[in-house]
Amino acid sequence: MSQLTPEEKKSVESLAWLSDADVARDVQMALDKRDKRLLGMMGRATDLPGVPAELTSRAKTVCGIRYVEGSTDVVRGEIHLQLLQRAYDYAAAYNQAMLKQCIAK
Repeated sequence: MSQLTPEEKKSVESLAWLSDADVARDVQMALDKRDKRLLGMMGRATDLPGVPAELTSRAKTVCGIRYVEGSTDVVRGEIHLQLLQRAYDYAAAYNQAMLKQCIAK
């Protein structure tokens, strides 16, 4: 981390929460709070990882969205890219689990 530029360091630190992320636990904690919002990745357009394209519009309306902390479409170095990929994978797994709770198929 000491070799990162200030921008890279800030971007990497914004994704530090991933080290303690646990999809099953986090979904259950959200449900305990009656929060069925899906996780969106910030960028030019909101991406809902793990949500099938045909359900995206309905999912946004019915479930709602909260954005993944630290998500962006601006990549600041290799470490940041790796963390963004982990965040995307986490959001995909989270959304697949939450979608089952939010939208009855």
